[in-house]
Amino acid sequence: MLRDADPTRAGVAQEAMWLAIRFRHVCCLLLTVVHLASGAPSTQPGTAVTVLLAVWSATRLWGHRIGPWWTAADVAVVSIYLLGTVSVAASGVATDNLIDVKVVAATVISVGMAERVRVSAAVTALILLLLYHANRFTPGLTPIGFLTDLAVAYLLVEWLLAIGQRRLMLHAATVHDHTVTAAADSRIASDVAAARRRYEREQWAVMHDTAAATLLMVGQGAAADPERIARQAARDLTVLEAGIPTPGDDSSVDLAELLRKLTAECATPVTLRCGGPLPTPSTPAWTVTAAAREALTNIDRHARAKAVVITAEPGHIVITDDGIGFDHRPGNEHYGIRNSIVARLRATGGAAEVTSAVGRGTEIRLSWPATEPVATADDSFDEPAASAGVDRLGRSFGYGIVGIAVADTLLQSVLTEAAPTPPTAINALLVAVNVACALAALAPRRRERTTLALMTAAVAGSLALTALLPAGDVLAGANWSIGASGWAVVALGFRLRPLISLSALSIWWVLVCGLVLARLPGWSTATVLGYHTAAIFFLQIFVAWFAATLNRVARSAAGLHRERLRDRSVEAVARMTELECRRRYEQLLSELTPLLRGLADGTLAPDDPAVRATARTEYARLRRLFTQGDGVGHPLLADLRSGIDDAERRGVAVTVESAPADRELPDEVRGHLVAATRMMLYASRSRARVVVTADAVGCTVSTLGDCPPETLHRLSGMSSTAVDTQLVTTGELLWARMHHRFDTEGAAR
Repeated sequence: MLRDADPTRAGVAQEAMWLAIRFRHVCCLLLTVVHLASGAPSTQPGTAVTVLLAVWSATRLWGHRIGPWWTAADVAVVSIYLLGTVSVAASGVATDNLIDVKVVAATVISVGMAERVRVSAAVTALILLLLYHANRFTPGLTPIGFLTDLAVAYLLVEWLLAIGQRRLMLHAATVHDHTVTAAADSRIASDVAAARRRYEREQWAVMHDTAAATLLMVGQGAAADPERIARQAARDLTVLEAGIPTPGDDSSVDLAELLRKLTAECATPVTLRCGGPLPTPSTPAWTVTAAAREALTNIDRHARAKAVVITAEPGHIVITDDGIGFDHRPGNEHYGIRNSIVARLRATGGAAEVTSAVGRGTEIRLSWPATEPVATADDSFDEPAASAGVDRLGRSFGYGIVGIAVADTLLQSVLTEAAPTPPTAINALLVAVNVACALAALAPRRRERTTLALMTAAVAGSLALTALLPAGDVLAGANWSIGASGWAVVALGFRLRPLISLSALSIWWVLVCGLVLARLPGWSTATVLGYHTAAIFFLQIFVAWFAATLNRVARSAAGLHRERLRDRSVEAVARMTELECRRRYEQLLSELTPLLRGLADGTLAPDDPAVRATARTEYARLRRLFTQGDGVGHPLLADLRSGIDDAERRGVAVTVESAPADRELPDEVRGHLVAATRMMLYASRSRARVVVTADAVGCTVSTLGDCPPETLHRLSGMSSTAVDTQLVTTGELLWARMHHRFDTEGAAR
């Protein structure tokens, strides 16, 4: 199970653990089978512990269990094996064909890949101590000689390479997790801000539909009928005190019953045509009811209608009146139509259509989805970060494998005793070819054909060295290509499809083994090749396969990141709604309640000059809030309103944020900012974001949208000495930051 904190790091660590376990036990199983099948002389305890190791490895491969206790059990079995074997070499431990050296190599490499450095260092020290014990009867072997022996020293090199690769990969995974977490924090802050704006807009819309209309009538002295004002104020209190539904309410209500209550509140006669109950989720039902209430309020106040007809069916209602109508043009609606009706329905995934003409009445069509839309995370903005994380993991893996290939080639070719053939110059050339092929894997972009050619060169170099060496040295240390050339192939193939890289590696090994058997035929040669197959070839196979799993690990971690983002976002929005929006709403309501309650119960007379003055003051305060909620906090947004409306009519999701203007912008600057922003709004395909910030120092307009590439060239061609423009592209996204700075004397530049 991946941990919640850093899923990419946890996924890479888990895959490394599985890789280590499979390699360790496949290697040990094959080594023991080859050893037992070879008929090599062994003591009775040696045969018993070899069988024990084989059975244990087969059992572990079948069980698929991981954990610290299982690792300890693996080390214990290897320790028992080494304690029960006696290996006698002619001199030192340099005859690395011995099975115990291969078992130790598999254990050391696997713990280096899978465990923390302190754990793997302790295991490595223990295993090397036991290896010395197993070779204690070798003539002339001393502790110093043992540690300086090439076979033992190279075990330490292999352990260092394994832990280096592990640390490199985990560091890249951690960096990716932290980058994605930082992006998630920013996304959550944006979601919270958007939820706050939606909730506030709904607050202002409710206030506009209820208290504002009543206070306007009282403040203007239009309240000729005190009883009507009392009924209206009582209705306002009922609606306001009921509050605004919060996200996540999945209950169902009868929309038909809610509409019947609305018809009773309307002064104009209303006919409700409804075939029966209309069970509707509470959130869209509340939204539709609020929009219908605003429509009926407008009819009462402005339409001079004699009759209203409401036709309600599942998913839509139609409100028709026979009033005087008005000259309706899309984009020029008043606050009530634009926010209390149209914006409300859009926010729930529905739509509102207003049709009217002077002298022909008005028709309002409201529609909404049968079920509440399920919010889905917009991952397109996160895709660059996810792709960058996958690339970072791939590069880190590639760097590690290239390092292993280069180190393996140089160490084995330099430290082993040279054979009579090939000549030193030829051997150096073959070393250079293998190192060059490995380093070529660092090239960021390579055609597949080029990669296959480089693999062929590495394989050819390995075959050439094996063919040029004396027959007696093809399995000695002089044949550094057994192992080193395979790492070059792995390094070149980690960006290819797994089938290609694994096939290339297998072809290399089959050709090398065939050539070795042709040069030095015999059962002992086959036995040594079996040891090499278990300890070298299968390690490279598992590492090549691990490269193929990195993309899956990163994608799986990205899914966990998205789940965490959704959960954290929902929690943050709920907390913000509870602690900020509701408290602010209750505070605002507490300021309005005394006036509305007094009008409702008759203790305050609507024609009292003091009451009218208070009503005008409260109405003016509400109007300021409405203006803020309408997104025109900065004058630039008023200029951009038509562009925003056009984009929304094309289906573009436009998000707007603004701050009040501290200073006026010069006409030239204002025109440039508006023209550039409109260009991006016009070019955006599905989403756009406009943020206007201003202070005493300057004004900044930040616009983000999924625009075609030519938009960048058009914006680059727009120049203004008074506006500093920065353009950044990420995938399909274009970000424009335009900043105008005021000078200290108040003139613009």
